Amino acid sequence: MPTPGAASGWRIVLLTVAPSVAHDFTLSLRAQGHDVVAVVVPVGVRGLRPLDMEGWTELRRLFESAPPSLEVLFVNERALLTARLAALKPDLLLSFFFPWKLTPDALALAPRGAVNVHPSLLPRYRGPCPVGWALRDDARDLGLTFHRMDATFDTGPVLVQGTFPVIDEDTEEVLFERMMRASRRLLPGMLECVARREPGDSQVDAEATPAPFFDLAYRDIDWRDTARSVHLKVRACRFAAWREGNGDARALLQGRWVRVQRTRAWRGEDPQAAPGTLLARQGDDCLVQCGDSPLWLVAYTPEGP
Repeated sequence: MPTPGAASGWRIVLLTVAPSVAHDFTLSLRAQGHDVVAVVVPVGVRGLRPLDMEGWTELRRLFESAPPSLEVLFVNERALLTARLAALKPDLLLSFFFPWKLTPDALALAPRGAVNVHPSLLPRYRGPCPVGWALRDDARDLGLTFHRMDATFDTGPVLVQGTFPVIDEDTEEVLFERMMRASRRLLPGMLECVARREPGDSQVDAEATPAPFFDLAYRDIDWRDTARSVHLKVRACRFAAWREGNGDARALLQGRWVRVQRTRAWRGEDPQAAPGTLLARQGDDCLVQCGDSPLWLVAYTPEGP
């Protein structure tokens, strides 16, 4: 049922590279009585999405998971975006995990405006890597903000915000699903704000913190660091955004570089070996000594051929 007080019947265009957004938001918006006319996906080269074969696999998943009658529109040049959006005659543009900045002409196309979903409590963690930096800072809760889009990234007025918890054991899949549940929970409130033509609350620039791309040098694990520091690095890298493809944490393990995707804490007495020492194996898991205590490597792969 449509949310009481929220107008229905808008032509909405989604801008995203995430299959879950295309699928879940389309169903949720249609349940609110709106017409999702297309999902717009940026593709191409020279730094555009996707950057690698994993990205193309994700786009195929997006196309396959799209609800019936939803048009998936691929745009391979930024210069073409405004014209393609104009042809769709949107009442509202809704962006979530979309890497391109919209031009002033594009922002002016939709009578109801353009709204972006940013995974932080803005103005904290403005930039392309909010989740990575929050996890790097050992955050216990992650934020989500629906805000109006303006001429720069992540600076527009806030419509609705919320948080969701994060724990050490969360995998990418668990955390992303928790984020999507939070976004679906906040979506009706955003629609009500847009229906009332609320401008949103201005962000306080003095309270802003940046969330730029991670530097590839950050990936390298130093076993002399604390086990907690190594764990945070591994987890943050899995959720980070990088200018150059993927960036799993990496470490030397018995003289060979490995890419580390997941770790878990050691529950036991510290044998106090030299940092980097392989202490034990348990199936495929490896117990490695860090600067203060051991740490389990529970998901890792050899790097290179």
